[in-house]
Amino acid sequence: MADAAADATHADTMRADATRADTGLRTLRSAAFAAVCVAVSASGHALVSGAGLPWVSLAAGWFVTLLLVMPLAGRERSRTGITATLLCGQMVLHALFSLGQCRADPVAVQGVHAHGTTVSLMPDPVMFTVHLSAAFVFGWVLHRGERAIWRTVRTALRGAGALTGLLAVVLARPALPAPEPRIRMPRHSGDHAPRRGIVLLGHAVVRRGPPPAPEAA
Repeated sequence: MADAAADATHADTMRADATRADTGLRTLRSAAFAAVCVAVSASGHALVSGAGLPWVSLAAGWFVTLLLVMPLAGRERSRTGITATLLCGQMVLHALFSLGQCRADPVAVQGVHAHGTTVSLMPDPVMFTVHLSAAFVFGWVLHRGERAIWRTVRTALRGAGALTGLLAVVLARPALPAPEPRIRMPRHSGDHAPRRGIVLLGHAVVRRGPPPAPEAA
C-alpha cells in the first residue's frame, strides 16, 4: 500500500512537472497570489500596528508581489513552497507598509529618525507571529486551490488530446466512393409507346396442316 501510494504521488509529481502554464494562466495565478498575500499582510499589519494603510502602499505591494511571483507561477508548487513564498512576500510587504505609514504620519517619521530605519522596518514578535500564522493557514488554502486548478488544467489537456486524436482518425479514413448515377429510361408517349400484352414477331412464319410426307426412295 505504501509503495502504491508513493508511486501515485511520484506520478502526480511527474505530471505536475510536465505541465506548464501559458502566459494567461501564469498571470492569473500570479495576480491571485499577490492579491491574497497583500490582503493577509495588510490585515495583520493594520491589526497589530493599530494604524491604517494608504492605498498607494497597497497598490505598490500588489505590483511588487506580482513581479516577484510571476517567474514562479509556471508550474504547480508544493505546500512548502507556497508557504515559504507567502511568508517572504509578507516580510517584504511589512517593510513596504511600514514605510508607507511613516510617510503618512509625521509622528511616525520622528520615531523612525529616533530609533533608526532598520529597526522600524523589522517586525516585532507579535507582528512576526501574526505573519507566520497567516502564512501557514493561507499557504494551506492556496495549495488546495493550486491542486484544484492544475487538476482542471490536466483534465482539459487530456480531453483536448483525446478530441484531437479522434478528429485525426476521422480525417484519416478514406472517403466513401460516390454512388453510381442512376440511368433513367426515356418515357415514350403517343404512338411510339410500346403496347402492353402479347408481342407479335414480324418475321415469324405460321404453317398450318400436317407435315409433308417423306419422299420414296
